[in-house]
Amino acid sequence: MFPVLAMGSSSLMSGWLTAHFPRTAVHAVVFTLTATIAGCASGGHQPGQQGGAGGASGASKGAGAKAATSPAAFLRSYARPDGRVARPDQGGDTVSEGQAYAMLLAEVAGDNASFGRIWEWTRAHLQRGNGLFAYHADAAGRVLDPQPATDADLLIAWALLRYSGPGAAAYHAAGRRVADAVLAHEVVTAPGSVPFLAAGPWATGRPATLNPSYWSLQAMRGLARFTGDMRWQRLAAGAVSLTRQLTKGGRLLPPDWAELTSAGQLRPEPAPNGSVPLAQYGLDAQRTVVWFAASCDAGARALAARWWPMLRGTSQSQAIALRLHGTVQNPVAAPLPLVAAAAAAHAAGDAAASAKLLKRAVRQQRAYPTYYGAAWASLGPALLSGVLADC
Repeated sequence: MFPVLAMGSSSLMSGWLTAHFPRTAVHAVVFTLTATIAGCASGGHQPGQQGGAGGASGASKGAGAKAATSPAAFLRSYARPDGRVARPDQGGDTVSEGQAYAMLLAEVAGDNASFGRIWEWTRAHLQRGNGLFAYHADAAGRVLDPQPATDADLLIAWALLRYSGPGAAAYHAAGRRVADAVLAHEVVTAPGSVPFLAAGPWATGRPATLNPSYWSLQAMRGLARFTGDMRWQRLAAGAVSLTRQLTKGGRLLPPDWAELTSAGQLRPEPAPNGSVPLAQYGLDAQRTVVWFAASCDAGARALAARWWPMLRGTSQSQAIALRLHGTVQNPVAAPLPLVAAAAAAHAAGDAAASAKLLKRAVRQQRAYPTYYGAAWASLGPALLSGVLADC
């Protein structure tokens, strides 16, 4: 569903379209093409997240990233010397989400120098006057889309406030500014006064557009602890409550997208640009499983455990898109769905299955390396091991 914008807001609508067309629209076409181009080897390719094919060309352009399945290897493969995180399988562009992932992975790797370079590039090139971050830039650092994406804003704030190396005070001050901006511009209230994060400032009208995979419970609880602002605790609790509603208590998989209607109804929705005719569990929603399985919240972990029976099959565990009741919608294999299935197994107490699935994710990434696959082959284990826990 398109966001409700005021009359005369054509520039906002243009920003919305450019923000979300590359993030979702090409999946339906690309997923079929990548499977065809790749042939039958290893079940296909991992398209780069939120718009663009990995495919055969992605594998060749990202060939130097084949070992990028650990935090340090991700930084070597994708973080440029100036701190820009490039997506070689997407034409060398940059998204704010990638900068956020790299900051967190630099912390996991204990690489303070890389953290500083990545943050400085992000601040200099993407940060807007209101404290949030432009979503998309080209290889020269020129902003292509000024609209923010809430997941990146949230994770950048968390990374800055988690930092414990030299010059921490300045990073913490920057993190508080970003956290305040998220609360000011990206929060919506559901019926019952339940607050939640919308997909961006553009998505806060009625109907409000939601992406549950933006709801990192670890980040929200971490921000509550670092800032002392208990609104973050309420946002985390609201995220669990709303996801429980969307998935009917875990009987359905989480959707990529949802909306809160003007009547206050919460429901799964197809991609906002209409590129997919039905709501699906795809390369966005798979992150929800990881965030919830690795959470300190018992209710979130219980939901993730309930998703395990729908994800444990070989086809279901690797497919880039499932219908919400768990049948395969697009069978092309990718690292993130395997990481998500491993997370669900972890939450359900099946440690052996979780370990096997994480190994399969690494093999998939090495066979068809992409920025997005590398990010989640590194972030997933860090989250599930508790390295990034903020309990």
